[in-house]
Formats: sequence, C-alpha cells, structure tokens
Amino acid sequence: MSLLVLGLDHRTAPMDLRERLSVERDQLPDALAQLSEYVPQSVIVSTCNRTEVYTYDPDDIGLVGRVGDFLIGYSGVPGNELERHIYQLWEGDCVAHLFRVASGLESMIVGERQILGQVRAAFSVASQGGYIKSPLTRVFHDALRAGRRVHRETNIGQHSRSVSRAAVQLARGLFDRLDDRRALVIGAGDAGRMVARALADAGVRQITVVNRTHWRAQDLARDLGGVATPFEKLPDALAEADLVISSTGSPGYVVDEAMVADALTRRAGDEPIMLIDIAVPRDIEPSVGDLERARLYDIDSLAQVAEVSLDGLNDEVQKAGTLVDAELARFSEWWHSSDAMELVVGMRRRADELRREEVARTLRMLGEDADGNLAERLHAMTNALVKKLLHRPTAELRSGNNTTDYRLARRLFGDDDRRKRR
Repeated sequence: MSLLVLGLDHRTAPMDLRERLSVERDQLPDALAQLSEYVPQSVIVSTCNRTEVYTYDPDDIGLVGRVGDFLIGYSGVPGNELERHIYQLWEGDCVAHLFRVASGLESMIVGERQILGQVRAAFSVASQGGYIKSPLTRVFHDALRAGRRVHRETNIGQHSRSVSRAAVQLARGLFDRLDDRRALVIGAGDAGRMVARALADAGVRQITVVNRTHWRAQDLARDLGGVATPFEKLPDALAEADLVISSTGSPGYVVDEAMVADALTRRAGDEPIMLIDIAVPRDIEPSVGDLERARLYDIDSLAQVAEVSLDGLNDEVQKAGTLVDAELARFSEWWHSSDAMELVVGMRRRADELRREEVARTLRMLGEDADGNLAERLHAMTNALVKKLLHRPTAELRSGNNTTDYRLARRLFGDDDRRKRR
C-alpha cells in the first residue's frame, strides 16, 4: 500500500477539534515543509469541515504513524484524542474518497461548489512547493476532472448550494423577513463575498461590511450597494446589526463575549441579535451564546439546514455518484494498465515469495515452529528489509520519468514466467 489519506471531517470530529487541526491557506507552505520531513510527497486539504493529508510513499512502513506524528506535532492535539476521530483510507479507497470530496459529495452542504476550488488550491500550493509528483499528481488531476464533470453535467449545485446560503436560510428561521433587517458581514475574502451575495439575493437591503483590510471591505460594499466600516468600529457595527455573519481567517476570536454584551446594552428594544459563525477556527467566542438576547450558531448548526435543503436532490446525487464511478473506472484503467506499475507489483510479489521461502528454510533448520514468536519476528524483520531494499527502484519506476530505467528493470527484475508466456 502506498496511497493514503489520513484525516477528519464534520462527521467524525467536533468543531473544537477541527479548528485545532485547521491549516489556513497562507500556512500551507510551512505545514507542507514540516510534513515533508515525514513523507516524500503529500497534499493537505483543509477547509471549514475537514483536514486531510493525502500522501504517496512506495515504502509504506509506518506511513500512518508518520503522518499521525506530523498532525500531532503540528496541531498539538494528543495522539489518543486524535485517534478517536481520525480515519485512514488506502489505495483505491483513498482515490475514491478524493474524487467524492472534489465533487462535493462528502461536503456538509452536498453539492457545494467551493470545495472544488479548495482542492485545486491545495493541489496548486503542493505543486508549486515541489511536494507532489506522479502518481499523486495524476490522482489530483483526475479528481478535479471528476469534480468539474459533476458540476457541469448534474444539477447537484442548483440554487448555488453553499455554506453561506445555508447560513442565510438559517437566519430566515429566526426573522419573519430579512428585507428590513440590518446585516453585518465580518470578513471580505472569498467566503465573505459569498455571504454578502447570499444576503443581497435574499433581499437584505442594509449590509455593512467590516474587514481588517479596509479597502477590501469597501470594494465588496460597493459591489452590493452596502457600506464599509473600519475594523476598529466593529463594536459600533455590532450594536446596530440584527444579523451578523462572520467568516474571517483569523486564528483567534474576532468577536468576544464582552463586545457582544456591550452591543446588546446599546441596542434599542429587546429583539435578539443573531450571530452565525462560519469560520474555522471560529471567529466568535462560544460563550457569546450564553448571553441573553444573543443567538449564536456555528458551522455545525448548518447541518440540519443542509439535510432539509437536500430534499428533491436525491436523483442528482445518484447521477453525480454514477459520474464519479465512471471517472474512478477511468483512473483505475490507467493505474492497472501501466507496465511500470505492473513491474513494481511483480517485483514486490517475487521478493516476498523469496523472503517467505528463506524464512521457512531458516525455521526448519532451527527446528522452530512456523507460527511461533521467532517466526513472527523473522517475518517482520525480513519484510521491513525487503521494503527498504525495493524502495528506491520501485519509487523511480512508479515516477514514470525514465523509459531506459524501465527497460533495464524489466530485464533485471521482470517475471520470467510472464516473458515465457509471451
């Protein structure tokens, strides 16, 4: 086994753990550099609902442990806590999972388009840093192709399904109408723009945008006919808002309990303020939810909205699944038809046969039981030795970069019985 994904998502891990494992895009180069000390090539896909490490290593000895050690060291999460929430998928299962992730089929908002761009960005950062090459490159290229096909050939993303629009739908459940409400958008990046657009499409007329970089807030507000407020005026903007949606990339809380408590005392009337935090790590201090007249929701609160909004899309989801299966079949044909891959498998199979024969011969000479403790130790030692010896030649072959090396390896390590059959 050599293709592996190790990760966690909204189904397996709570918010507080996901945000500790989260890797912002500007942190990816540093994270990949640290990860390269454990594995030869990798891609980190980190979004609001998942953090996953995809890796390829022909030498799979301790691969799970190596990636796990990176995650523990990078995040500071204890290993025993991580183990309870993490999943691992190998080879074909790893490829199938990535294809489904890129297609939006594993998202909390099934069919959302943003994940395709996030996978593409993660792949791009890894490529530019030199942390990925064949065959992992081919895996990601084909996964992105699958994602594009799903969104082009199905209606799974109809009504622009996204986290931001689910947040607006959640707001509809609290307010009778949105067109007379004052909305505050914190963050003017990609997610902030999607939120602001969703609010405008829902009929919200009064939209205020706050961002640390003020000109970004001004650009977004201008596009929507809203207003931009300097970041230092955020407390005042909170006091005037009925609905707050925050989506920055800040590593710490942008809105804390004291700030909201002050805003509530300055508000006219006794209507609650609704705050929806769709950032990971979270932007709004969780204790804000304990304040009277404050209604706080995080991204996990959107799960129920997502399930309801999935009604009527089952046929499209099935169609998307069929397209993904077709792309997986296409990838599998490439993977298994490669002569280099076939030679690598044959080399490993033959080496393992020889290893087992020699272990059995040694055990007979020593008069030891084939199922005893010594046998177990000999198998473990020789298996590790064979993998280490074959690591370099098989890695070079699977890279597919040199046909001369392939022909030489075929003469040296090829399956004699296979050649005779030809």
